[in-house]
Order: sequence, then C-alpha cells, then structure tokens
Amino acid sequence: MRYRRTVLIFLMIGWTALYAFNFAIAAQNSLFKEGELLVRYKSGMRSSSRLSLERGARVRQAQVIGRSGIHHIVLEPGASVGQALAVYAQSPDVEFAEPNYLVRAQTLPADSYFNQQWGLYNNGQVISGYTGTAGADLGALPAWGISTGSTEVVVAVVDTGCDLNHPDLAANIWTNPGEIPDNGIDDDGNLLIDDVHGWDFSDLDNDPQDASGHGSHVAGIIGAVGDNARGVAGVAWQVRIMPLRFMNAFEQGSTADAIQAIEYALDQGVKIINCSWGSSSYSTSLRYVMANTDALFICAAGNNARDTDMEPFYPASFSEGNILSVAASDQMDRLAWFSNYGPASVDVAAPGIRIFSLKDGRQTLWSEDFETGLPGDWTTGGSGDTWAMADPPAMPGAHALAVSPTDDYADDANAWVQAPVQNLSAVSAGQLTFQLIGQSEPYADYLYLEISTNGSTWYSRPLQMGSTIKYGGISGSVPYWMTAKADLGPWDGEPQVFLRLRFKSNSAITGMGFYIDNLLLTAADQADNYQFMQGTSMAAGYASGLAALILSQNIDLSAQELKAVIESSVDLSQNLSEQVSSGGRINAYNALTLLRDLSLTAASAATDHIQLTWSTQAPLNSQVLVERRTENQPDFEIVAQVNAGIAAYTDSALTANSTYYYRVQAQTQDGRSGYSNQILATTMGSNEASGAQSTGGSSGGCFISAVTQ
Repeated sequence: MRYRRTVLIFLMIGWTALYAFNFAIAAQNSLFKEGELLVRYKSGMRSSSRLSLERGARVRQAQVIGRSGIHHIVLEPGASVGQALAVYAQSPDVEFAEPNYLVRAQTLPADSYFNQQWGLYNNGQVISGYTGTAGADLGALPAWGISTGSTEVVVAVVDTGCDLNHPDLAANIWTNPGEIPDNGIDDDGNLLIDDVHGWDFSDLDNDPQDASGHGSHVAGIIGAVGDNARGVAGVAWQVRIMPLRFMNAFEQGSTADAIQAIEYALDQGVKIINCSWGSSSYSTSLRYVMANTDALFICAAGNNARDTDMEPFYPASFSEGNILSVAASDQMDRLAWFSNYGPASVDVAAPGIRIFSLKDGRQTLWSEDFETGLPGDWTTGGSGDTWAMADPPAMPGAHALAVSPTDDYADDANAWVQAPVQNLSAVSAGQLTFQLIGQSEPYADYLYLEISTNGSTWYSRPLQMGSTIKYGGISGSVPYWMTAKADLGPWDGEPQVFLRLRFKSNSAITGMGFYIDNLLLTAADQADNYQFMQGTSMAAGYASGLAALILSQNIDLSAQELKAVIESSVDLSQNLSEQVSSGGRINAYNALTLLRDLSLTAASAATDHIQLTWSTQAPLNSQVLVERRTENQPDFEIVAQVNAGIAAYTDSALTANSTYYYRVQAQTQDGRSGYSNQILATTMGSNEASGAQSTGGSSGGCFISAVTQ
C-alpha cells in the first residue's frame, strides 16, 4: 500500500489583517470560485443595510456557515466577483469580504527516495550530513497541483546518452513517430536508420545508451516518472526525454557531434534542449546553430568557481536571448562552492549540490582476477615477450599479470597478451576496466589496450585514469593501484571481439614495468540504481524540467518568452543577488502562476516604509494581493489587499536598514492568475535618512533589485 501524506490548509483572509498563504497549498488555475464570496458583517448591522449591500453586489443567495457568522454568498449569473467586493469595501458595516478561494489537498509523491530530493521539497532535512533551509527549493509540491507535465512536451538531453531501460525513466523516453523499430529502413527519411529513441552521434549508431551515468542523472532530474512508488520524481512527470548522445564514456565530445545532435532535435521540433556541458573555447559554429533557432537552450554555467562575466564558459555565456545560463545553488540558497557565476552572463540559479537522481545500470559480462594464475585461454606473443604472472614489489600474494616477472622488462620489446574472445552482439555501452601499478621509462615505453574484430587488424583505445585520458598509451610512474577504463561502445553489437594489452619499449632505460589485475567487461543493464551527483549540470536539469512544466501549460510560448517566465519567477535571495542576473533561484510554483503582464517596482523608501507600484496591460478582476517576506522568512505573507483599480501600496511600520521581498498577485478578466515579478528593497538607515533630508531628500533611498521581465 502506498503511503501518502495529505496537507489541507484552509485560508481565511481578513479585510485589513490577512493571513499568509502556506507555501504547500497548490493553487489551481483560478484562484477563487467564480461567482462566490465569503463575507462577515460587524455586529449590530441592520438587516436593511445588509439587504441593500446584497442588492448592490447582485447577490442571489446568502447562507451563514455554522457558528462563524460568515456568509457564503452566491452572485447572480454574470455578476463580477471584483465588482461585488468593491461594493462591500465601501461599507463600514463589513468586517471582511473576500473571494471564495480554491484550495487543494497537497500530496507528497509516493516515490521511495523523494525525501532525498531537497531541490524539489526542502523542509530542512539533512542530506549527506548537511541541514537545509526550509523553503529553499523549487516549490514542486504546489506546482504539481497545477501541472505535472505533458507527454506533448519533449526535452532533448544532448549528453552522454540516457539509460533507456531504467525503470524510473523508460516510460518517459521519447519515441520517434516516423520510424518503424528494427526494420533496417530509414522510414522518416532523415538518413538515420532505426532512430527510434534518438541517436548516438559519438558512435554513429541508433543506441544512445548512457556509458557514464551523467546523462541519465540529468534526465532523471528533468523527467523521472513521478508518484510511481519507486526511486525519485522528476520535475516533470509526464515529459518525453529525447536521448541524444554526443559524448563518450569519458564525458567528452566534439563540437561537430554536438551540432549534429542539436540539429536532430530541431528537425524533430523540440523546443527545449538541455546542454549540461561546455568549455572555455568559443565556437562560432556552435553559436551560429544555437542562435538561428526557436528553441530554448538551457546550459550549465560551469563548475570552475569563476566569474564568467570575465572568463566566459560556452555555450552558457553566449548572449543570445534563447540561451538560459544556470548556476548551482545549495540547500541554504547559497551559490554552490564550485559554481560559476556572473551578474551579467549567468541568468538564474537552481539546486546543484548533493542531488539524488538516476544511476545507469551495469551488468558484468566477463572478469578475470588471476587468482589461479594465467588462464589457459590467454595467449602471449610478439618480440621481447616476458608477460607472466608475478607479485608486485612488496605485495606478496597479489597475483597480478606482469609485463615482466623480473625487475626489468626487455629492451626493444613489442609484446602482447591476449584475452579470450568476447561476444558483444547483444551489448550496449560496453566498457573494459582494469587495475594497474608500476612504471616505465616516461614518454618512451608504453602500455596499450588494443581491440580487433578479426584478430589481425588492431585499434588502440584511449584509457581514462582518474580525470586524465591517455590517448597514446600509459607511460611513466603509476605508484599505487589505479583503475583504467576503456570505452568499447563502437564495438557494441559485434559477435566477435578480441582484446589485448601490448607493451612497447625502446632500447634505452628499462624498469619494473606494469602489473595488471581485476579486468572487468561490463555493459548497460536494466537496474533500479540511483546516486548523488553535483554540478551545474544538475542545476541545468532542474531548469529544463521547469521549462517543460511551463510549456505544458502554454505550448505556444517562444524561447524568449519561456526564458522570461523562468527568470521573472525566481525566489530572490540576498545570497544570489550579486551572482546571477535574476537575483535568485528558480521556483516552479511561481513560474506556473506568473502573470507576466503584472510588473512590480519599488518607487521610493524611507526608514520605516516602502512604496510599491505595479502596472498591467491586462484588465484585472477582483483585488491585488500584496505579499512580503523578510530575509529570514522562508514564506511570503499577505500584507494587503488592494482594489484592482489601484496600482500602488505603501508598506509601513518597517524596520530601518532592513531588506524586504515583495510580490503581488492578481486575477485577470480572462481567467489567468499568478504572481508578478519579485523585487527586494532595503529601507534606509537612520543616518542615511538624516543625510537625505539635509540635502533635500531623494525618491531613491532604497536598494532595489527587480527581476527582468
């Protein structure tokens, strides 16, 4: 049985003293029930006065709710809630009047590891030893009350591929509607055969299976299946993920392959493209392709802890209006220690540290630990062949395969040791790893891994050791056991694969050589695996998921409009105000309820008050709610309710030299509802105020940070 926790909070908003909306309440597309009000009259009010008000407000029916004395009012057909409230506002006999607000039960998804996903729901829980700040999250719970995504929205994940069979992602993997699976025909005429679930531009095949785990982790953040009683929830539960692999198992790819992947997505009409990668190298070609599209590119700002206003990181630092650069924030709404930043070049922040999401599954195809010596199906050969079993120095009983069992390998050696033939005919994302220790003459004597499909034509494969990729073999000192990894992806599907290690030396200095142990051949497998990762890659994943949610509500938004919604709906944070141009961290609930026609500014301030003004291009219905929070307050509270015809409010009795955050919420006559942009304003200190008065004063006595519309 699923365990589900439901939180239902009823709201009562006073006429002059208003209670706060709780952040966990998910507003529906309409903030209140059309044609209905809740009204409480002051004691001693005459019946004739009440009836007169009801006639003026066009009341059809009024019923008292229990002992509360609150009247549940139903208006005549066609009567406006806003006009009725205006009638009640003029009466001194009314204690309060308000719309009949709609509330929803708020349910936590049943995903088993949801409590680890602080980026979606941060209640101050401890993650990996770090305690978060409640509310420093995407506001996913109330956002999901509005939308959990749409299968009509596709996000292209241009990355290392995706785990196509992961139980928490497989149902959301995109399927090419123009391609018939496994018929060996290019059905949709795009020159790619059987590209049913995207394409691998790194290995040039139709299997974009993840070989490193990076792309799967990002894809899970964007669109892991939600509320399915397993694993994690993506930001968008019903989105379609298009896996486009252009990076290899070492998480490296070329610009040319990236461009091909992007062009593929554009040809399929994709409007959101996740780019959780980049470099400091400026590419005119990449910029040209990205600039001349109508898709939104959501790009990782980079993990170099540097100011990209001064040291750009591409493609995130391209200045086009359809590129969103995303920095990483932590559980306390601070910039992550590794994240790039830039008040001009980075747009928003999103959760990016200690992020729990998918891990690609691996199966073992073959292994060898040499515990019983060199197996009989191994062969050796070549010139100067001294391959044999031996223990590394000071490691008795290690049972390793050695280039030479003695202290020195041979001069002018070119010897190999070959493993048994492997069948990779049903394999995706094949990899070989092994451990080694030892030394050779640096830049002269080398160890290579080679691969062949016929036993006669051999290809040397790059080896990754730690963060270094050895393209020309391993040479020099390896003072402790290290793991070397080879990407065998290009040989996926081959029924006969030969693997061998070859050691080549010159005629100069010799040494102990290398010792090899614990060879492991693996491939992708269906597995319910998860892991923590961190980086601006993860932050870009959250922003891409948010973009998918927004597009599910309005599929016709342009890339620029979609970007504007994300930027304009951030939760402002003093910690981020100088780090990203929007001044804050993305918020899904804000974005889904954003009223982009309502623009909020702070016109003036003093030591004890801040004056707010707003403008709109859409006719407003009912009243505008003014909400405020302090730096130490996680949630906004309603501080005023202003008639729709008034576009200003002065927030009084504030503390000197203090920062306040504001937003306003309204309902338009065409039914759209939502928040304005957020601003933050700081009241003057007493010294500033006295100085300003002595010089004649100024209307700009507060610090204002307005989110770009």
